[in-house]
Amino acid sequence: MQYQGLFWSAIIRALLSLRRDLSINDDRDITILDNVAALESGNLPEDTLANVIKALCPINHRQQLSRSLIGYFDFNKMSNLVVLLTASKHIDDALCVMGKQYRHLLGSAADLTITRDNDTTSLVFNVGKHAILTDMRCYFLLALFRHLAGRKFDFQSISLPLNNEDPLLASLTKATIKPSSKQVTLTFESKWLTHPSFFYSQSIQKMLSSTLEEKDDVPLKQQIKAVFQQAASPARIRTEWVASQLGQTESALRRQLRQESISFSALLKEFIHDQSCHLLLSGVKTDDAADQLGFADRRSFERSFKEHTGISAGQLRQIGSRLRFQKGNGNLLGVVENLPPLPNSIQRLLNMDEDEMTLPKVVSLIERDPIFQAHIMSKASRAIYGTPPKSLEQAIGRNLGLGNIRHLAVIFAAQQLLTSQCRFTQISQLTDSMLLSSELFNALFGFNKLTEDEGEQIKQLLLFGTLSLFLIFHDECLFADGALTNWEASESFADFVERINENYGICLYGATSLMLLRWGFHSAINQQLWKLCNPEASADLQNLPEQIRFCHNIAFSTLMKKASPLTLASEVELTAEQTKGLAVVISKWETSAP
Repeated sequence: MQYQGLFWSAIIRALLSLRRDLSINDDRDITILDNVAALESGNLPEDTLANVIKALCPINHRQQLSRSLIGYFDFNKMSNLVVLLTASKHIDDALCVMGKQYRHLLGSAADLTITRDNDTTSLVFNVGKHAILTDMRCYFLLALFRHLAGRKFDFQSISLPLNNEDPLLASLTKATIKPSSKQVTLTFESKWLTHPSFFYSQSIQKMLSSTLEEKDDVPLKQQIKAVFQQAASPARIRTEWVASQLGQTESALRRQLRQESISFSALLKEFIHDQSCHLLLSGVKTDDAADQLGFADRRSFERSFKEHTGISAGQLRQIGSRLRFQKGNGNLLGVVENLPPLPNSIQRLLNMDEDEMTLPKVVSLIERDPIFQAHIMSKASRAIYGTPPKSLEQAIGRNLGLGNIRHLAVIFAAQQLLTSQCRFTQISQLTDSMLLSSELFNALFGFNKLTEDEGEQIKQLLLFGTLSLFLIFHDECLFADGALTNWEASESFADFVERINENYGICLYGATSLMLLRWGFHSAINQQLWKLCNPEASADLQNLPEQIRFCHNIAFSTLMKKASPLTLASEVELTAEQTKGLAVVISKWETSAP
């Protein structure tokens, strides 16, 4: 469904009708009407669209058109998405829908954020390439909000590109209009948010919500990756084939890729070599992997793989031999294969590009998952994170940190998905220990001493490295009872890790890689987990693997074995400052929020 095509088609038809009634139409109107079909199918370039709108809204008729055009809008012809918006309870209800669908109305690069306080609400989105299209989008929003809240609705202030032209909004609004080159800001009184709409229809909402194509909620990258998954030979994928699977022409897809600054070849290489890593880590021979992926021969596969990953296919297979299991571990593979996928809200959070990771967007996404939201609020209330938050915005932006929310999402997802199948009774303490280990590392060794990429990887190893506890305590794990017995018999977490390795041939850290591969994580962290396996006892905390294992031992042993952190730390060499930092972190963690 080409939502943007239908949207602009309806606007052009409204303009043509109004121009005819005002007797200002000319021969161009017939020519423009001929282009509407191409527009509805998504084949009209944006530059052409902008020229069409400009031709239909000449400066000398701008005010006249502005006053009357709102009455010619036919929302029913603007796509199911717009009809769904018009059937909302109120503006606030409509904004919840727009929060995930806005690209279809405001453009693929709009990056909409909605900010609210007690008195005002503001919609902020990026200015498009063509001022006339941005102007028309703002005009539409005013028309939509008046449809929902009544004709008295108005913006308090407006910022948008003017280009020395009268904006279409000028004849409809009393708001002050200011020039802006980069972003549009539409501000109105928050009291309008919950004005009830007389056009609210629950039956229409229910019907249209189910007809909206789910892929349109998903960023273009994810849509393309989903198509990649359907290919029998990924190395032979071509743009034309992907476009046909998405129901559009190759030129239309290439235009979308340019608009969103996406490299198709880079995206495909990343997908191919993620598949490569999965096959090689799972024990597939290099020749067979090359054949399954559609490469012409082994040599071309190995060359491509090394260019992308920096290591050879053979080296990765050696890593895989460490991550694959010896005696009791075949059963774990079956447990992993039956793991449910990550919840949709968490999957979408993990797939967000860095430039999409804004606080309003993340909050809006998490608000739709009440279980995840409850986890966030609970953990953020720990004294170690500061003053207890009063809102989800504070919990993420001030206490936990926007940069950490993806990591926390994976931990909470594992807890949410696997609690009912886990024989271990202290699930929340397992996840608390994972979180505490990261705080301990920061206090003792410091993330600020690492590069950004190193810090990200160490955080993942600290937080995700022990997720396999959910596997070995799983109902379907053949040695779950034995794992529980070993847990009770262990004096510390390090002792437990060693017992599990000796008795069942399990590397706790290596087992985690199976879960991460199941949930689509890149190979980088999986390649690092094996370095944490089979540790040699050492009091030297100069290397990162030993530091990570030390933080895990302190966190799990202190919270779950009630061991003394200072006693555990006495086995290694800590400075006086580190010892003090350790005591402070543990004390704050054990202090519940008031």
